[in-house]
Amino acid sequence: MPYLIFFLGALLVSLGSGYYHFNPNNDTLVWDRLPMTVAFMALLSIIISEFVNNRTGRQILFPAIMLGLLSIVYWIIYNDLRFYALVQFYPMLAIPVGLIFFKSKDGITIGYWMLLLFYLIAKLCEYFDYQIFNSLNLISGHSLKHVFVSIGIFILLYSYTKRRNV
Repeated sequence: MPYLIFFLGALLVSLGSGYYHFNPNNDTLVWDRLPMTVAFMALLSIIISEFVNNRTGRQILFPAIMLGLLSIVYWIIYNDLRFYALVQFYPMLAIPVGLIFFKSKDGITIGYWMLLLFYLIAKLCEYFDYQIFNSLNLISGHSLKHVFVSIGIFILLYSYTKRRNV
C-alpha cells in the first residue's frame, strides 16, 4: 500500500503542478503541495517498513499522511510554511539515516540514494532558478527541478523492478 500511495502521489503532483503552473496562485498551489505531502509521507513509511520495522512503517502510513495534509491546512489558515517544510524535508533527512544505520531486507539501497541525489539536485535547481535561466536562456531551474525529481522517481521505480520480492 505505501508504494502505491507514493507513486500515486507522485503522479498527482504532476497534475497538481500542471494546474498550478496553468494558473499560479495560492489556491492552485494547494493542488501542487497536497499530493507532495502524501508522497513524502508514504516514502517515509516505506523507509521505516524496509529498514527499521515493517509493522511500524505500515502503522504510521495513514497518520503520517494525515500529518502531511494537516501541514497544508495549517499553511492555508496561518500562511505559515514551517510545518509544510518539516513534512517535506524530514523524510529527506530521515532516509539517509535509515540507509546508513539500518539494513534493508533485500540489501538494495541504490534506488533510494539516487532518489535523494536527484532530489538534492532538483532543490539546487529550484534555489538557483533565476541564475540557471539567465545562464542557459532556454530553461529555468524550476523546470529542471521537475525533470530531476522525475528522473529520481524513475530510478527508484526501476530499482524496485530489480528486486526479487516487490
